[in-house]
This record gives sequence, C-alpha cells and structure tokens, in this order.
Amino acid sequence: MKTLIISKDFPDIKGGVSDYTFYLSKTFANMGIKTYVLTSSLEMINKNVENAQVLPSIKKWSIKSINKILEEIDKIKPEWIILQYGPYMYSYSGIPFWLIFLYILLKIKKYKICTRFHEIRIIFDLSKPKYILISFFQKIIAYFLCLLSDKIIVSIEFYKRIIKNFEKKIKVIPVGSNVVPENENFGENKKEKDKILIGYFGGANKSRKIDVHLKAVKILKEKGVNVKYIFIGEAPLYYKKLAKKLNIDAEFTGYLEKEKVYEYLKKLDFFIFFDKYSNKYEAGINLKSGVVAAAFSANVPIIANKGFLTDKILNKYYIKCKVNEYELADKILKYKNYEKLRELKAKIKEFYENYLKWDKIAKSYILHLK
Repeated sequence: MKTLIISKDFPDIKGGVSDYTFYLSKTFANMGIKTYVLTSSLEMINKNVENAQVLPSIKKWSIKSINKILEEIDKIKPEWIILQYGPYMYSYSGIPFWLIFLYILLKIKKYKICTRFHEIRIIFDLSKPKYILISFFQKIIAYFLCLLSDKIIVSIEFYKRIIKNFEKKIKVIPVGSNVVPENENFGENKKEKDKILIGYFGGANKSRKIDVHLKAVKILKEKGVNVKYIFIGEAPLYYKKLAKKLNIDAEFTGYLEKEKVYEYLKKLDFFIFFDKYSNKYEAGINLKSGVVAAAFSANVPIIANKGFLTDKILNKYYIKCKVNEYELADKILKYKNYEKLRELKAKIKEFYENYLKWDKIAKSYILHLK
C-alpha cells in the first residue's frame, strides 16, 4: 500500500499533530508501507524518518497552494491520502473553506481520502458567544470534508457523535504517546525514597488547572506528607511564583528531550490530568491527548476529572477526581498505600499495550482503510 500523509505540522515544529504525524508515518514505514509525508517547506522540518519520505514542499497553506499540493500528489499517485485535520492548522481564522475545493479536485482525480480529525469544531458554549459563528462555519466545513472522504478517523467517541451522519465511514482510534523512547524500560526504579512524587507533563493552559495541583501539595504538606510536585515541560512564571508563595517542594523542568521526559514520568507516583473546558463544562481525561497516552506508556496511575470528552472505555483505568485541591489531596492520601494500586498499574499497562502503542494504532488504520 502506498500512502501519502498530509500535515501542515511536522517535527521540529512543536505540537501534538506534529508528533502524531511523525510517529504514524514512522510506524507505517517500519511496517513495510510505502509512506510519504507532504508538509510545510520550513528549514526546521526533519526529513530523517526511518523508511519514510518527507516532502517539505508547501510554503503557505491556502487556496493558492492547491495546485502545488495536487502536483506533489500526482507525482506519488498514492493509494490513500490521509489528511491530518484541525481547523486552525490550515487557516489562521480557523475556517479553511479552501480544503473543500481541494477535496473536490481529489475526488475528480479518483483519489481515496481518509480525513483524520484532530478537532472538528469549537465546542458550542453560550458563555463564549464570540465563537458561535466560527463554530457554525467549522461545522459546515467538517460536513463537506466528511461527505467527500472515503474514510474518517477520530480519536474519541464525542467527535464521532458530532459527525454521526457519517457513522459508517468512521473509526475511533486514540492518540498514542508523544514521548516514546527507544527503550520503554528506560527510567525504571529511580523513584525518590519515602517521598510521594506527583506531577504533570504538557501544556499549561488555564483549563489544566495547575494551580489546583499546587494547592493540593500544600494541603498534603500541612498534613505531614513528604510530597514533591514536578511540572515536566515549560511552565509560566506565575505557577513558579505560586509554588514559592505556597512554600512547597516543586520542580519545573523546562523543555526536555523525550527520553528525559519519559524518565521523569516513570518516577511519578501519580500523574494529574485535569481539563475544565469552562466554568460550566468539564472536558475531562480523554484519548485525544498525547499527554494522557504518555502517562499510560510510563505506567503511572492517573488522577483525573471526568467530562464530555471522556470515553467509557477509560473508566477502569484512572482515579476519578473533581477539579478541587481538597479532593485531590484526599485521593492521593487514599491511594498512596492502596493495596489494589498494583492491580491498577497492571490494568494500565495492559490497556497501553493493547490500545495505545503506535503499532496497534497503525494496524487499526490499515484495517479501516482496507
């Protein structure tokens, strides 16, 4: 099978879709699939992907780039085109209407298209009225992309429900870890003795409620618990100042290479993942997050909130917690010596091995495309 993956983002551009495209193309190629990646023409683009051919050919993703995209596709003549889609990837305004014209031309040329939706549209929320019109246009674009696609892939059931009219075309395939070292036993048995390590890895946007993490550490400290918080990645200065104000043991690592990230994840006793979409809506733990998959890959128990993005399949594999520092502290106290924690970790490992490893994800793609 000859496959062309189209993505505006690719390493060394930072971001979830960039990492996703890299690992998917690498895994495809290592499975013997002839794999090409059409991406942005930037000097930072990494062309060195095992057995895959990276084509950094597109200067600007807009209606003016359609001819160049078609030219590159016609050279390759792939059996499948897999387009990595997010509304803001191909349009600064988040309304990439031009992609509909690209799809129409591809269908005229009888190419088979699989659209991989990383996002479909902004979630409708009356508390954010300025986004309502954008959400409406994004829904129209998504409808036409679905209509013109031969196959569709989404990461969570919530996205499948948004485009349920095309259910027969849709396959739910979760996101894999965006920090996969060559040796997955790397970092084993390096925990700090007699100290509970809790932490987080990834973006520090306000919906992740990092302040709640830090306040929970303060509560635990006041209860006499020897605890340390580790933020793996780049954290805003105000979180560092908050940690200092709370007088807690906290480490902010800054940017790290994936092997070092994985080593830190392996040290953690608990990984905290909160996602609160707005004051009214809980997004919750979800399988569209490479951060969540990274925690699973490191076999660390996750304490997280449940929300509209949370698939039922996750229910047995994390510790449910409200976005509240007191409840978070209570959960850590309850589970730190919990006799069934080893059993939970065994379930986490099994779930990762069977569902979130990149070879499993790639095989799910292949079965769906066939």
